[in-house]
Amino acid sequence: MIRPHGTSGTQAAGGRRARRLCWLGVLVALMIAGGCGIKKSPRLPKVKTPKGVNDLRAALAGEDILLEWTTGGLERKGDQSAKGFYVYRAEEPADTEACEGCPILFRRVGLVKIYRELDSEEVLRFREPKRSGVRYIFKVVAFNDHGLLGADSNLVRLTTD
Repeated sequence: MIRPHGTSGTQAAGGRRARRLCWLGVLVALMIAGGCGIKKSPRLPKVKTPKGVNDLRAALAGEDILLEWTTGGLERKGDQSAKGFYVYRAEEPADTEACEGCPILFRRVGLVKIYRELDSEEVLRFREPKRSGVRYIFKVVAFNDHGLLGADSNLVRLTTD
């Protein structure tokens, strides 16, 4: 191979390497410049949660407390479809004065799963043994396949002797 006067094979290879590095730098600069600009704030994906229950009722049934509610108004398909209900209970001694405005500390005490499509007026029930001298507060919360919770139901209060 004939080389121009005063250049060696090492110098020619170094020039090619420099040109490649230069082009690589240009490509990197273009990629960075293309990604610059004003970005929007991150947003949570739009998620549909099950609707809440608004007709929760509580009654004494012998030695038990019976909760009942209907599924009226709940969606039957898609992400809003309720797959079950969590039952929450708060309790305090009945002989103490109820504290208006104080936070209510609920514990999850039950689960009512839905295994089939329900009629909109079908009544769901949850039963648990009562204890004497207790003021109970209950609520139920629907959940869907993804584990997302709906709104809290209305609160029901019940005091046992």
